Amino acid sequence: MLFRKARPLPQGEKEKQDLLSALRQARNEYEVAQSCFSEAVEPEIIDEAIYLMQAASKKYSYFLKKVREAEAEPGSSSPM
Repeated sequence: MLFRKARPLPQGEKEKQDLLSALRQARNEYEVAQSCFSEAVEPEIIDEAIYLMQAASKKYSYFLKKVREAEAEPGSSSPM
């Protein structure tokens, strides 16, 4: 058999994986906004890039806090 059926993750592990995915997405959003900011020349675009960077930063902080809380839960099997 070439391909094995993926085993479903336990509920707690799936939630952690979802949080890590959201954390990576927030980091990517910040990097895109930062790139936009570095190339912007018009004041409106600069303001928008700053807004997007701040929003992504807050989102990243939120998900980082949630990941740390999930790691600290009793019964957490593996560190992130």
